[in-house]
Amino acid sequence: MNEALERALHRRLLFTFTTGRSGTDYLARALGSFARVHAEHEPKPTFASAWRTVLAHPETAREFWLEHKLPRIARSHAPIYAETSHLACKGFLESLIELGALPTVLHLVRPSRDVARSLWTLGTVPGRTFKGVKYYHSPDDPRVLLATGGAHRTWHDYQLCYWYCLETEARAQRFRARFEPLGVRVERVAIAQLTDAAGIRRLGDALDLGSFSTRGRIKLLGLTGRATNRKLAAKRPVALPDDELARLEGEVERAVASAAGQSTSK
Repeated sequence: MNEALERALHRRLLFTFTTGRSGTDYLARALGSFARVHAEHEPKPTFASAWRTVLAHPETAREFWLEHKLPRIARSHAPIYAETSHLACKGFLESLIELGALPTVLHLVRPSRDVARSLWTLGTVPGRTFKGVKYYHSPDDPRVLLATGGAHRTWHDYQLCYWYCLETEARAQRFRARFEPLGVRVERVAIAQLTDAAGIRRLGDALDLGSFSTRGRIKLLGLTGRATNRKLAAKRPVALPDDELARLEGEVERAVASAAGQSTSK
């Protein structure tokens, strides 16, 4: 057996299934407050560096784990390793499970409108902008679950961001249905549940993470209730009122439902 894989199989691994712009950086800091947890947000080698390759050729995820990510994880001496990158769920976790690992997966959720608006105001548009293409699924990518019948080609940028949120939720539900029966634990958690030390403590109890470290207790004083990685300077002002956002979202939902209906009828 690969040495790094063997070492990884002898510790608990915790990853996230999430859209991004959902509190992953905050979650890593919260998890890192526990004495038994080594938690990082997007450490090198990043999933982002390999994602487009894995999307085109899913079998290469195995090589990424064995030759790059697992050796990095193996250098940690903590009994629990947690990583909160939103890219892990984009084709990597399945391969890790096939290698014999049974990670705990936090399905980290934030309201779809909040995530979509954050992506849009940052100019991170799936399928249209540099970061949108680099880090996020779009309807034109292979093996996406929510077809649009081509409607997305004329969509507003916000609608592509919203579609991405729906796609990620659909992928999370499929992942849960496929892997929970095999022993993979999937825990749904909203970042709003972790706004204070008591909420983080409840998550730790649910996941059996043990006690806070002394340094972790100090860090919690400066962390809880404070958003991280907000990127306010990079965001453009939101110019659409809520009723217009609701209209745009409805168009996306109807297009997805119509495409699904056409697929079922074939």
